[in-house]
Amino acid sequence: MRAKRASAIVILLLVVILSIHTSSAANKADSTKNGLFLDKIVFQWPNSESECVQALLDDDIQAIDDTVGWEYLDELSEAESIRIAEIPRNGYGYLCINCQKYPFNLTAFRRAFSFAIDKERICDDTWEGHAYPQDSVVPRKSPWSIEEDLPYHYYESEISRANQILDHAGFDDIDGDSFREAPNGQDFNVTIEVSDSSEIAMKIGEIAETALEDVGIDAISVPTDFYEYLNRAYFHDDYDMVFIAWSFSDFDLDWLAYEYWSEYADKPYYNFPNFQNATFDSWKNQLLHATEYDKVYEAAREMQKILFYQCPIVPCYSNFEISAYRNDRFEGFVNDIKWGPTSFWSCLQAHLKESQGGPYGGGLHWGSPRGIDGFSILHSMHSIWLEHLLYDHLLRVGPNGHYVNWLARSYTIETHLDNQNIPSGHMRITFDLVRNATWTDGKPLTAEDVSFTFNYYQEAPGIPLGSGLEDMTAAYAEKPYTFVAEFNSTSYWLLHTIGYKPIIPKHVFGEIGLQGWNRYNPRPPQEPMITSGPFNVSDYVAGKHMELSHNPNYFYQYVPPSTANSTETTTTTNIFAKPLLTPLGTAVVIASLATIAGTGILWIREARDRN
Repeated sequence: MRAKRASAIVILLLVVILSIHTSSAANKADSTKNGLFLDKIVFQWPNSESECVQALLDDDIQAIDDTVGWEYLDELSEAESIRIAEIPRNGYGYLCINCQKYPFNLTAFRRAFSFAIDKERICDDTWEGHAYPQDSVVPRKSPWSIEEDLPYHYYESEISRANQILDHAGFDDIDGDSFREAPNGQDFNVTIEVSDSSEIAMKIGEIAETALEDVGIDAISVPTDFYEYLNRAYFHDDYDMVFIAWSFSDFDLDWLAYEYWSEYADKPYYNFPNFQNATFDSWKNQLLHATEYDKVYEAAREMQKILFYQCPIVPCYSNFEISAYRNDRFEGFVNDIKWGPTSFWSCLQAHLKESQGGPYGGGLHWGSPRGIDGFSILHSMHSIWLEHLLYDHLLRVGPNGHYVNWLARSYTIETHLDNQNIPSGHMRITFDLVRNATWTDGKPLTAEDVSFTFNYYQEAPGIPLGSGLEDMTAAYAEKPYTFVAEFNSTSYWLLHTIGYKPIIPKHVFGEIGLQGWNRYNPRPPQEPMITSGPFNVSDYVAGKHMELSHNPNYFYQYVPPSTANSTETTTTTNIFAKPLLTPLGTAVVIASLATIAGTGILWIREARDRN
């Protein structure tokens, strides 16, 4: 199984490595924004998952816009022209050790347990092969994870090495009862609490119990009400070891500074293992307040390395789900690291095969259980995923999790050290915008729209998109295509806060006003929406389907080399920020192949063999 897994995680990357600077102008690698081949995308809403799977088998739809239950895997795998894609979880399950309690506060105990537990068995038996072992506290799919760069792993059970660590630390069987005593000579045992409502958690508890007993430590796994022991972890009450699972909504890593910070060892809802380590703490400010990618990544690496050695928690696995799509008529699907094959990048890159008259034209049908409750991205939670197709952002999250310049051609981050006019402890980000973005009513999208957007988000009472803008002190258009945001703090993560929010038209929302955001409820296509994205709503029947037609004036579109010119058009290349070149977590895909289509690179990823 290990050999098969190894063969399944080969990564092939076609890249050009360039240097990193604070300014994003040099943060480039040859790739493409070219795309938008489809005439339309039609979202259909089947009544059940089984209907959705059957529609895919019958070619009524070409992709499923969600994960698919494992019970359908065999049928889909055996069907002609259907491909299965893995969608790794941005999270993991782990065993949390109470580092405040003797002898669990000894690094030797925690490291010995990490070597003793069999994570391969957890993945192969408990998850039936639908998971990968995990060591880093940062999920392996994250572009910040050092999972593949660790000097060694705790994947397989290494009982002899665990015994050596315990022997050297003075965990001896003094009284000959077959169980080790603590280095101070006291008897001790380990209670492993796992959720009594989860078969997976209970199996992991049994594997952990066996691992400890195999190295001579008295242990018992006890199924317990999950929320009862989670509440004890929240408030730093008594426990030995508990099983918890985490999932993250994005790839930002500022949480790492707080979850294991010594000063939060007794703060409710933080630092569950009560971990304290001065060296770890010394990297906190750099992770949170550095403005250069290099500095932030250095801190992230070092903090992960410390936690990998100290083992306040023992990550056990990172599981994955599957999705499915057809490749008989369309190609160019991009298995986005977060969203899978039905991603924004697939909308941009998927196209008819040449044998079908492609690459231009055609309607791609997606089966989706995710209906919508409205078209306002300001308050409709169910339509937030639509914002990426209807609106634009200064930056986008690329297929592998790193940012991509989008409305922003480049940006520059300045602090007081760079510019004496900026107060100490403050930061300024200056974005140079593309010149050819427009709204669907023909008006240009300029820095005035961008500055209006962020002031609107900050000032409109209760608007969800205002989250994260608390430190923003100014947002203004310095020139027609130069946007400036200023903050009373310094942090690389503020770039993402600003960069990932959708830009809205000033001439529309200026009339709606700050108080009217939660009443804005467009009804397209009868009431046309003014948007800027690659698609717009052309048909909608509630509960049945929604049709999005491509925006013929979108500022990034594929233009064949023979018709491209030297002006700023849709043939722009060199757009992926340098961090994108960091290899993907190697458990994600069999291969990442760059297929050249004119000047464009279409990233095609296929899932590993499920066997």
